[in-house]
Amino acid sequence: MKNIVQLFTAALIILSLAVLSYSQAQGELSSPGFRIKPGILFEYFDRTVTWDDDEQESQLQSMFIVLDTGFQTRGGFSLHAILGYSLSNFDALVFRELPFSVELDVGRIEGFVLGAEVEKGLFSTGSMEIGIFGQILYNKVKQKTWDIPGLSVEGTVTGKPSWIRASAGPVFKYTGFDAFDPYARVCYNKLWGTFEMEQTIPDPEGIENQDLEGMEEKDIKAKSQFDATLGTLFHLNRAFSLKGEVHLMPYDGGVDIGFLFGAFLSF
Repeated sequence: MKNIVQLFTAALIILSLAVLSYSQAQGELSSPGFRIKPGILFEYFDRTVTWDDDEQESQLQSMFIVLDTGFQTRGGFSLHAILGYSLSNFDALVFRELPFSVELDVGRIEGFVLGAEVEKGLFSTGSMEIGIFGQILYNKVKQKTWDIPGLSVEGTVTGKPSWIRASAGPVFKYTGFDAFDPYARVCYNKLWGTFEMEQTIPDPEGIENQDLEGMEEKDIKAKSQFDATLGTLFHLNRAFSLKGEVHLMPYDGGVDIGFLFGAFLSF
């Protein structure tokens, strides 16, 4: 919670400074058509992942709050740098090759997310613009150690998870409205990662070379590799806009979901 408060505080300071400098920045930008778009984004998704050679499955739930700094140039090209705080839930993963089997039931684990996003308009016909979109995110979850209950000694397990998400596809945007621009994306969307678990159980007699230790690594990947996105940009004024998206990620046997909300400045 402390990290979330610090991130929000930093984000609000950045946005406040940008608002105060907006009128001066308009006159100082030397390249017509170039814009800087700092913003705050919140995203959540719940995806079905498989492990143990696709024989087992569970849910990966992640949410993150990020600072998104966008750069837009004339011609419809935009580049975004993404950095923020994440919470991920890997519950129901089972590690059977350790000295003692472990099933995760630990709730959300903190981490950080780092990524980049690009979008390029290709052509337009009337009020419809067609472009291409690409994004890659890396989520490194903090190493965490838990005690093993029910033992006569203080055994521990240490988890080291991470995942990567890459998506790319066409964007269809309608620009016929004044206040908002609805859009749709149809993307290839792949998520994969690892969860390394280490277990240490001291020997009750205190003999160091008789401690029980083990390590097991799970390769995880999302069942869905397709993402249908519906979104819109609300332009409250020339300098401030809101963004919202709903993601549907179908796979054989179900549909995963996600959503995103954000606020951006433009100067």
